[in-house]
Amino acid sequence: MDVGKAVIGITTNQFTTENGIMAGAKRQFVSDAYVQAVSAAGGVPLLLPIITSQAAIEQQLAVVDGLLLSGGGDAQPQLFNEEPAWELGRVIPERDSHELALVRRALAVSKPILAICRGCQMLNIALGGTIHQHLSAAEAFIQHDQQSPGDYAGHTITIEMGSKLASILGTSVLTNSFHHQAVKAVAPGLAVSARAKDGIVEAIEHRTAAFAVGVQWHPELLLAKQPGMIELFTAFVNAAYQSRR
Repeated sequence: MDVGKAVIGITTNQFTTENGIMAGAKRQFVSDAYVQAVSAAGGVPLLLPIITSQAAIEQQLAVVDGLLLSGGGDAQPQLFNEEPAWELGRVIPERDSHELALVRRALAVSKPILAICRGCQMLNIALGGTIHQHLSAAEAFIQHDQQSPGDYAGHTITIEMGSKLASILGTSVLTNSFHHQAVKAVAPGLAVSARAKDGIVEAIEHRTAAFAVGVQWHPELLLAKQPGMIELFTAFVNAAYQSRR
């Protein structure tokens, strides 16, 4: 490991093997695209497996310089005082608890955060916000779910002038989209920094933290076709490096 580079902790997902001799076994994983994006931005990626011990979670965060919250499945509605909607997908309570603890600790010790897709929603929930459990046609006239392939930029977002995100990407950009949940009520301490043309929140950022940005799209999948997206990861990695000083 190059000690001169920022170490970026990437949260993992979990699935249970359904068939074969390993049926019932739990596995943890993360998309390689996150690893490659952090590496391309000059950081050292380090996977953070889902654990439940608060002390161990604090130790996880202590060995990294920045926290990347990866995408994945749905968040438990009980986290924001709602009952589950019919359209709610699979939830992983252990992952929710792990990521909420990581976010709160990272903010407490001033470590930069880049939160992607589900991660954007978890950043909002961690600070007391809510999310749409499922975007209906009444709430969104743009299709936000299941656009494909992964590197297809299917809709435009408008980024708020003066935001940290605007200083990195400008005030308008095409993004990909793979989500049926989204930020609803924005948490205290956070500000909306981008919206889709139907008004759906596409990015949030912390008002006072040096770097805590959540984006609803998947920039890690756009690097080949939209090279400018690497600037988001570079800004994050640079902020993580600066936090070491």
